[in-house]
Amino acid sequence: MQLGTFSNVVYTFCEWVARLAYINLLWILFTLSGFVFFGFFPATIAMLATLRQFIRKNHPPVLQTFWHYYKKEFINSNKLGLVIVAIGLILLINIRFLQTTNNMSTLLFYSSVIMSGIYILIICYTLASFVEVEQPLGVHLKNALLITISNPIPSLFIIFGFAAVYFAVTYLSGLGFFFSVSILGLVILSSANLAYKNILKKQEKLSAN
Repeated sequence: MQLGTFSNVVYTFCEWVARLAYINLLWILFTLSGFVFFGFFPATIAMLATLRQFIRKNHPPVLQTFWHYYKKEFINSNKLGLVIVAIGLILLINIRFLQTTNNMSTLLFYSSVIMSGIYILIICYTLASFVEVEQPLGVHLKNALLITISNPIPSLFIIFGFAAVYFAVTYLSGLGFFFSVSILGLVILSSANLAYKNILKKQEKLSAN
């Protein structure tokens, strides 16, 4: 590898590290500005939308871009958040109920846990879809379910990515404050892009046949 190429790689890496730390801090700030509950989903959507611009090799100003999406999607992202939280609470209540039932079926309990894991994947794809195209919330959720079922490899990337971030944050003090959420966002968007490419390939094969 030539020196100039190596320098470019190092520069790009440092640029991404600084960018992820900045976006992570913005996510914390804007989540708190919405009193956490009302700020969490708008900040998350703004984070994903901002990261998406950089993945597409656009280089917009970070703060202005983040603020633009935060304002634009504040209402719709909170509507999506209410649906996500409501379904999540139902799954959680179901699992807690099964845990307290003495004669519960082990199979039923683990089925609920697996459903909860699948639901987390659906949330990830829903959030990625939300910043990709404008559609009704029901369509986002339906498409996310179909992607989760039909694309196991990208889903495994999300699982392993989340696990890697969890262990990194657990064992490396201070890392979570600067990078945890933004890296998770990068994992979600990269995995979703891989899923979209797989779907496009399948559609092209069907069209060719």
